[in-house]
Amino acid sequence: MKAVPSRGAALVALMLLASCPAALAQEEAPAVVREDPGAAAERVRQAGETARQAAATTASPDAAAEDGATAEQGPMPYEIVRSLQFLQDQVARGNGAAIRVQSRLLRRYGPTFAESAPETWQDPRNRRAAALFVLSGGPPQVLRKIIELTRPEGEDQLLLEGALAYVENRSAEAIAKLSAIDLATGESALVAQVELALAQLQQESDPETALARLKRVMLAAPGTLLEEAALRMGVMLAETTGEPAAADRFARQYFERYSRSAYAGNFRARFASVYAERPAGMEEATVAAIVDATFTIPPEQQLSIFLAVGRRALVTGNHRLAAMTAGRVLAYPALTREDRVRATLYEIAATLTERDFVEVRATLEAIDPALLHPADQKLRTAAVKLLDQMRQPLLAGALPAETDGGDASDLPAADMLARGEALLEAMRGDTKGINP
Repeated sequence: MKAVPSRGAALVALMLLASCPAALAQEEAPAVVREDPGAAAERVRQAGETARQAAATTASPDAAAEDGATAEQGPMPYEIVRSLQFLQDQVARGNGAAIRVQSRLLRRYGPTFAESAPETWQDPRNRRAAALFVLSGGPPQVLRKIIELTRPEGEDQLLLEGALAYVENRSAEAIAKLSAIDLATGESALVAQVELALAQLQQESDPETALARLKRVMLAAPGTLLEEAALRMGVMLAETTGEPAAADRFARQYFERYSRSAYAGNFRARFASVYAERPAGMEEATVAAIVDATFTIPPEQQLSIFLAVGRRALVTGNHRLAAMTAGRVLAYPALTREDRVRATLYEIAATLTERDFVEVRATLEAIDPALLHPADQKLRTAAVKLLDQMRQPLLAGALPAETDGGDASDLPAADMLARGEALLEAMRGDTKGINP
C-alpha cells in the first residue's frame, strides 16, 4: 500500500495546489500567469498530489499503519519558506488569493515548526528558514523552541535571537544582534530580509542608515515583496533625508512594478502626503514629478493621487500646488461626476480671493454636497461663508469710530487672506478621512 505523507505536508501542498494555480489563471497580467513557482513549491505540490491519490485508496491513516506503511517525511522547513516567499511575491503582484494561502500556511506551520524533532534544526538551512518564517509573520515561539533545543553559536545565534527580539519589539537588542551579522555574503533572501528588518527598526533614529539598507534590499531581492516594501519605505525616507531625486526614482519604480500590489493603496496615500508637503516654490517641479512617477498606472489611479495631493496641499497652505493639481484633474478627458466636483471645489478654494464673487458663488452653489466626502462638505461650507463675509463691508461695526466708515478697499489685502485662512481652518485635520 502507498505510504501516506505527513498531514502537514498534505495540507500545505493541497492549499497551494488548489489555490495558487486557480488564482494565477485569473490574473490579468501575463507576467503573473507565466511565472514559475520554483522547485520548492513544485515539490510541495507534488507531495500534495501524492497525498490526494493516497487518500483515495486508503480508508484511514490507521489502516495504512496496520499494513506496515510508514509516513513519508513532509517538506523541510527551508522548502516551506521558499513556498512562502513565492506566495509573498505573488502578493506583491496583486494576487489576492496568495494573501489567504500565505495566512493559512503561517497558521498551519507555526505549530509544526515548534514541534519538529531536534535533528531537523541541525541543518543550517532549516535554522535560517525558521528565522525567515518568523520575520515573515510566523509565531515567535518557533524561535524560542529552536534556541532552547540547539543552543546556537556565532551568526546563527545572532540571527535567531535577533529575529526573536525583533518580533517581540525589543528594538535595541534586535538592532545590536542583527547588525552584527555579516551581510556581505549569504543567501540573497536572508540578506534582504535582515536588511529590511533593520531599516524598519532604524527609520526614525537613523534614517540615513535605514535608507542605505533599503537600497541594499532593492539590489538583493528585485521583483519580490521585500523590494516592494523597500520601495514603499524608501520614498518616505529619501524625502526625509533630503534626497527628493531618489524619492522620485523609487516612486516611479514602485508604480512601474507594484501598482497592483495588495499594499499599493497604502503607498498611494503616503505618496500623496509626501508630495503635497514639498516646499513652496517647487510646485511645477512637484507636479512634473508626480506625472513622471505615475504615467504607467491607470488614469483613475492617477486622478485619485492628484486629488489627494490637491486636498492635502490645500489644508497645509500650499494653495498654488492645490490649484495646479486640481487643474490637472479637470484637464482629464473622462472624469466621474464626483471627481469633477472634488477638483472644482479644490481649485476654487485654492484661488478664492482671486476670483469673481458672482462666478464663484454660483459654482459653489451648483456643487451637490451629497457628492462630497463629509470633510469636503466642511470645505464647501467654509468657502461659502468666506464669500459672504467678502461681500459685506469688511469688519463692519468692528472698525474704530474714528475711521468714519470706509470701504473694503481701505483694508490691507492681508486682512482678507487672514480671514480666509481662519475660515478654511474649519476643515483642517480631516485628511485622514479621505483616501487617494
